[in-house]
Parts: sequence; structure tokens; C-alpha cells
Amino acid sequence: MVAGVRLLAYGRLAVRAVFSASALDLGAAVGPEAISTGRRGLSSSSSKPAKPSNEGSSSPASSAHVENVIASCAGFPKDMLNGPSTVLDKGVYGDDAWFISRFKNTFVVGVADGVGGWRKYGIDPSAFSRRLMKECEKRVQGGEFDPKRPDSLLDFAFRASAEAPRPVGSSTACVLVVHQEKLYSANLGDSGFMVVRNGKVISKSREQVHYFNAPFQLTLPPEGYQGFIGDRADMADKEEMDVKKGDIILLATDGVWDNLSENQVLDQLKALNEGKGNVQEVCNALALTARRLAFDSKHNSPFAMKAREHGFLAPGGKPDDITLVLLLIA
Repeated sequence: MVAGVRLLAYGRLAVRAVFSASALDLGAAVGPEAISTGRRGLSSSSSKPAKPSNEGSSSPASSAHVENVIASCAGFPKDMLNGPSTVLDKGVYGDDAWFISRFKNTFVVGVADGVGGWRKYGIDPSAFSRRLMKECEKRVQGGEFDPKRPDSLLDFAFRASAEAPRPVGSSTACVLVVHQEKLYSANLGDSGFMVVRNGKVISKSREQVHYFNAPFQLTLPPEGYQGFIGDRADMADKEEMDVKKGDIILLATDGVWDNLSENQVLDQLKALNEGKGNVQEVCNALALTARRLAFDSKHNSPFAMKAREHGFLAPGGKPDDITLVLLLIA
């Protein structure tokens, strides 16, 4: 995320396909028993996923039943000019943070995008976003949350983050819960999610902004300081919808949405729909494409189009941290 409006014109940047171990080791870290309602558990294994049941001849009753959730994460920090990314803290890409967790048969994921503008005050923007996601994950693992209220989970995490050692910073956040064949969401700011069924977008979160490039955000300012943008977790957009076997959910920070159009995302997801790639492979491909286009000066990015609508010139892609979590309802 960029604080304020910056008019950007970047040249191309060659980037190697490098992902942190935190993105590739989900299967080993979480284990195949993560969600026990079906034979397959939370995994990012290399086996090919079964084709969505709508492509076969099974009955609607059997094809719609959710047995499992498969998830993977991938991403890049914006600054890779000094070589490949080295992520020392699992769940962090630059100023972005994420978590994947579950409690019994409830599956929870989240992303947070730390506001980079704090860096000019000598503050690490990732400290707050990282703490926020860790507090969310802690509550999920302890079962201390209402699956139907991801906004409450976010609020609890925000309050816990304000306790010592208290980070300073701001962050957007989006938390999703898959519970009893329903998806519950809370989105604050310009991170967000998209739900795809049978190759078509059936739901997409709305961006929340105060003005152009100034999204809603949770904020912990320095003690005694005022005048910073700060919103409440209960201001998040909240949605509830049914999910079915074969549904694909993409959760991502604005580094993805500002560089990939809806059609570009759908084109990348075809490999998963057609059984030509597993969740991790498609997740990696999306991250790589977003990273490449972010530094393409000729790319007519969604961010560039939004900037023109507001009277600003920001050609090309938008260099930013990129974090995405890809879910397959299986």
C-alpha cells in the first residue's frame, strides 16, 4: 500500500520465481488432518486436484457437499532489488502479513497490508500488520471466536495488539471463515477477496476508501498523537454466502488487485478448474503474474485506470508487496 497519491512510472524489472518457505510448506506445517470432515485435509501437496464436480455427471446433492478446504499462500515483498526475498518471519511479505488456521471443522484465513507511510517516521509498517494477523491466528487456534463474526475476530485481535509490546502503525485487513458450508467475510480497506464458481465470479468484496488511495484502516498511533486515519473493525464490509464443492476463493492484498484485472485472474484459475495444476502451483502463478505486471510500465493496470478516473496520472503497474491466499472448496 502506498500512503497518499504517488505518480509512478517504473520500467521493467526482471524477477526470479522465488517464494519463501512459508508459502511452500503449508502441507507440512498444517498437516493433512487439518479439516477432518473428508478424506483430504488442508494441504498444498503436489497431487492434482479433482476436477470440480460440475464438470461430471454426479448429482447436485453429492457435488455440492463440502468435504474439505485446500489452501496455499504465495507472495513477494515489493523491494527485491538486492536479490531474492528472504522472509525471516513466517506469514510476512514485506509490509503484508497473512495467516491460515483452523479450529475443528472451521477454516479461517486472513491478510493484512501495513501502511508503508509509517516508514518515514522510522516505524516498521510490518510490525502492526504482523501482530494483527498473529492475534487472529491465536484466537482461532484457541477456539475463542464466533465463526459467523469475522469482524469480531478482527476487533479482538486489534484490541490485543494494543497491549504491550504495542506496535505503532496502520493496516487494512480481510478475514474469511469457512464454516458449515458457508463463507463469512469481513473486509476493511482495499485488500479483499473473490469467489469463483464454474469459471465465473459470483462474489467480490468492495473496496473501502476515504479518498483515492487512502483505504479504511485499523490504526495504533504513537501515544498522545492524533490526526491519523483510523477506522473500527465493525466498519468492515460483512458478507455471508453459501459455498459448494469446486468453489475457488482468492484472498489478497491490494498488490494483487491493483495489478491483475478480473479477467486475468479468471484466466489463471482455469488451470485449477481444469485439473491442470494444483492449488499451490496456481497460487504461485498468480503471484508471479502480479509481480511481473507491477513493474511493467506499459501495463494498463487496474490502479492506473482508477488513478485516471480521479484525475491522476499513474501509468503502468503499481509496485507493491504482493500476498495472496488461494482456497479450493473440495
